[in-house]
Amino acid sequence: MHEPLAPSLWEGMLNQARSFLQRRGVRGFSHVLTGNMLVTLSQAVQFLLLARVLGPLEFGKIAAVASVASVLTPFSGMGAANVMIMRASRNPGLLQLYFGNALLNAVVTGSLLTTLATLGVTPFLGARGSTLIMLVFCLSELIFSKMIDICWQVFVSNERLHWTSIFLVAQSFAKLAAVVLFMAFGEHRASIWVWWAMASNGLVAAWIVRTTAGRVGAPRFDARLARSEFSQGIPFAIGLSAKGFYTDADKVFLARYGAAQSVGMYTVAFRVVQMALVPIKALSTASQARYFRAGEAGVSGTLQVAWRLARAVIPMALLLGLGFYVAAPLITWVTGAQYAESTTILRCFAGLPVLLAAQSLLGDALAGSGHQKCAAMLQVAAAGLTCVLCIMLIPRFDWRGAVAASYLSQLCLMAGLAIALQVLRVRAGQSS
Repeated sequence: MHEPLAPSLWEGMLNQARSFLQRRGVRGFSHVLTGNMLVTLSQAVQFLLLARVLGPLEFGKIAAVASVASVLTPFSGMGAANVMIMRASRNPGLLQLYFGNALLNAVVTGSLLTTLATLGVTPFLGARGSTLIMLVFCLSELIFSKMIDICWQVFVSNERLHWTSIFLVAQSFAKLAAVVLFMAFGEHRASIWVWWAMASNGLVAAWIVRTTAGRVGAPRFDARLARSEFSQGIPFAIGLSAKGFYTDADKVFLARYGAAQSVGMYTVAFRVVQMALVPIKALSTASQARYFRAGEAGVSGTLQVAWRLARAVIPMALLLGLGFYVAAPLITWVTGAQYAESTTILRCFAGLPVLLAAQSLLGDALAGSGHQKCAAMLQVAAAGLTCVLCIMLIPRFDWRGAVAASYLSQLCLMAGLAIALQVLRVRAGQSS
């Protein structure tokens, strides 16, 4: 008597699974996750090839310059891309206008920031810095790469996330091709590699901007609107730059105050952490438009989104941390014995995924509810704390001081975000 029920039960389960997978949010996440996994695979190969061919000293030069560019990248465009997502997710008719303004801002501010980094930051790095490396790398990252970022964020705003994945994969695989050509034909020095990287980003940026314009319409420019929205973008830029600072400043200070080979060793371990966090970053990217829409209801709306995501994100982060500790010895198998100390460093980072995941959820909830300035202030405070801790700890403890500075700043930031959200939620409840 139960046999006829089995097919219907099976069909019902299949229909539920099909319905779940067809949800727009799930489809978007799957697109971003697939794209980011391919990007991570490509970046892992790039990273390993460059680490091997350049060696710790030359690779350390790239790591130091890349850390400076990471801090400055959010100021390229001054948060215009984030404002674009916020405005266009609520009013799609404004997309072309915000797209054009974001590109214009990226070119202007990226040029200014490249000049600042080349003339102002390179002397701080001392003998390990190079004016030419800084100039070429910043042109590549602060202008060309930023234009690519703006284009894929165009499709985040309307949740057509398959284009986001296509662009990210195209950029990454073009860079991988540049690495292979560099190994085959170039002199194996950091000052040569940056030219290959810039050529790759420039060619891909030209194609992606043209493709985006063909899909959403030609970008339009409105200087008056750009000026009026400038204040909206500044908190995003400050917050993201501060995040880049407390994420990468340890490598900059390590280049200045640490042992000569520590930057390369430390960067290898940290890059493994970053690559492993791809699923969590993909979920955050796919949820940006959802946070901004939920933010119209205030903090309570964005916290609901964050809580739903946390049920998947936190267990994932715990597993990643365990994986780092267990699999750390594999680093020397893929990068060579010259990076042996990276094994110990990676094990020290085993607790970092949970902190970064929780911080991402809390930060997105705060910014998505319209409190970008509060989020930015907390990020700046964390960046300042990182700076102080690095100056205090790295000269005495080398890379161990950098690890300690990273943990302490992340813990303080997570606590600050949680307190801010709780205060805002209580205030919202009292006013209603």
